[in-house]
Amino acid sequence: MAEVDADLLRADLAALYPQYGLRVAHAGTVLVGPTDEELLELAAIVAEPGGVVEPGRERELLGWPSDAGDAAARRFLEWAWRLRETPGAVRWRAPLAVIDGGRALGLAVLSHDHHDPAGTVGTSSWLARAEQGRGLGRRVRLMLLELAFGHLGAARAVTNAAEDNAASLRVSQRCGYRETHRAAGPDGVVEVHLAVTPAAWRRRRLADVEVDGVDAFRAAIAG
Repeated sequence: MAEVDADLLRADLAALYPQYGLRVAHAGTVLVGPTDEELLELAAIVAEPGGVVEPGRERELLGWPSDAGDAAARRFLEWAWRLRETPGAVRWRAPLAVIDGGRALGLAVLSHDHHDPAGTVGTSSWLARAEQGRGLGRRVRLMLLELAFGHLGAARAVTNAAEDNAASLRVSQRCGYRETHRAAGPDGVVEVHLAVTPAAWRRRRLADVEVDGVDAFRAAIAG
């Protein structure tokens, strides 16, 4: 069977869901809407014990399942497939696979929900544990903010992390986020909520970030 080009698959997806036409690139790292092949690569990371977080420290990732193997892979895939929804002004999701060195290493998501104030976007991301600690997480987050602030006109970006997740909090703070409040989650874990404005982001903005596919997506969420 002939191998199908990932960019052609993305183009087909983008015709139905314009968030899959988004592409953000910087210094060899690319954020793109994930194809099923790439989601399977990410599911294999999720399924591996310790693939994303050190065993026994799963509570540091909010909502992250403590199991591994096929059950974890299925849960991840079902969640990722649900992100393939038609974007609109009151609610949209833009999942972006983190591609570095030709491999899918993680996932970043930019989003807006009906309960969010106008101009506010949610930001989240994770990387395979083997790729953590080399600055890639910060670069991915700043690339996501380039899309949000530099091309979609967002006025505020928010994120959250468990109070014990020092690595995630450190990445957010290095990108200009500041704590806004804390709250106990449904599982009893204290969640730290943070926000960043365009002014704070600009002081840390990456140079030479390439962003494509914005026009169709921006038109879809304009309302």
